[in-house]
Amino acid sequence: MSRDESLPPIWARPEPRGRGARPALSRKQIVDVAIQIADQEGLEAVSMRRLARELRSGAMSIYHYFQSREELLDLMGDTIGAEMLVPDLQEDWREALRAIAHRGRAAFLKHPWLLLTLQERPRVSPNLLRHIEQSAQAVSSLGETGGRIVFAVDDYMIGFALRELAAGSHEDRAKGIAKRFREESQEPYIRYLLESGEFPMLTQFLALDREPPRNTFDDGLDWLFDGFAKSKGDSPL
Repeated sequence: MSRDESLPPIWARPEPRGRGARPALSRKQIVDVAIQIADQEGLEAVSMRRLARELRSGAMSIYHYFQSREELLDLMGDTIGAEMLVPDLQEDWREALRAIAHRGRAAFLKHPWLLLTLQERPRVSPNLLRHIEQSAQAVSSLGETGGRIVFAVDDYMIGFALRELAAGSHEDRAKGIAKRFREESQEPYIRYLLESGEFPMLTQFLALDREPPRNTFDDGLDWLFDGFAKSKGDSPL
């Protein structure tokens, strides 16, 4: 079932009234259950039939609130878009963008399926526009070049979140890789290569037995901010 293109978007339509003797549902109630299912089981588990079963309703009753699954996904994305909004945006562009990046990363890690829906089809909604508006507000003092750092931070945040989703926490994974590499360095063949003298930096690194740096997400943001400030001729401090 597809949406009637003559209708306004889902967030611009009034809440429909319930049908029959059953207590009326609400779009928010349906969306909250859909998000819970998607978070726990993945987006493919979200269907009108599944929602009807969870809400003890009929599938056609769900279509009374959403004409299609796409409309449901639109409102799910808009609901999570609200989680990305920063309550009190600071005036300093670095701290404002840092807060926005942290909010976005947290939302993507909490709702991994959201990135998939955004890749399939851009979903323009009120809260997404509010999120973009906050980013524009954060760099308003930077003039025309402000958009460049917004895109760079966005790309960095999404890439970082994707890597975390693919392999768990970046810090935990880095610790595991470092630990495993140190252990494997004691294998005869690897030890032979290291003792050959061809890899002095790697040998020195392993000898230090150091832990990977913490808070790498903020480190990356700082490097982006400092590099951008330097390119504009501003002091990175």
